Amino acid sequence: MSPLLLLLTVLSQTPAPPPDPAPDDGPEHPCTEDAEEDPGPWSGSAGVGASFFTGNSRSYTLTGNALVEYESPTWAFTLEADGAYGKAATEDGARELVAEALGAWVRGEYRATPLLSAYSYLGAETDHLSSLELRAEVELGLGVTLLERTEKETDELLLRVYLGAHYARDHRFQYVPTRKELQNVDLWSPSLGAMFRYDINERVELREYVLLLPDVFGDTRVLLTSTTKLSVNLTGRFALTTFFDLRHDSRPAEGKVSTDTSLTVGGELSI
Repeated sequence: MSPLLLLLTVLSQTPAPPPDPAPDDGPEHPCTEDAEEDPGPWSGSAGVGASFFTGNSRSYTLTGNALVEYESPTWAFTLEADGAYGKAATEDGARELVAEALGAWVRGEYRATPLLSAYSYLGAETDHLSSLELRAEVELGLGVTLLERTEKETDELLLRVYLGAHYARDHRFQYVPTRKELQNVDLWSPSLGAMFRYDINERVELREYVLLLPDVFGDTRVLLTSTTKLSVNLTGRFALTTFFDLRHDSRPAEGKVSTDTSLTVGGELSI
């Protein structure tokens, strides 16, 4: 899965100010309701997903993700982790690995103006099914907000694009069907990303993140990552979520296909 650039925003409904008290009234008491609704700069979430099949097909897949975020008008920091594990029964009764991946990313962004920002991130991930023992990556760049609407009592809308410089090193190792060493690969490339957020209403939220990495310095290679997330908030803290991930590598490891997709349904708890 890819580094999701989720800059979550919570709308606070602020009541109209009360009329001025009469001169002989007692001292005005501060409104505690607003203070309770203020989410503060820190937020977080944790989610799980699972699928189990029996009968003609016997398999299971477990997924998990966690996010911690700090956001102020000027700074935003994000720490994200996700993973997947699954096995399936073959015709001879053996258990075959169908998912084994883990990744973590940390990102910082400074918004110089409402339109322009600078960012950097570090990441590491492993994916045994893709013969990826470890991918370490770093990126620096600029972000430009093309569209942002956060007015009260209206749907929130955000479209931001990113342009940067990206480096990644893939330590490759074939885990299945036989274990063997593979040649490591470096990726030096410009990066072009886009993040779209639309809160359809107070309960339904849509997120989309796309990242394109074309290697222009070494062998011709293009990486494309797309993550779509749809959330339905059942309560103030719990939501049903659906993730669709697409990952394309024009020069994958030996014996691997170039495009992987996954669809995950689960739940997410806001902290």
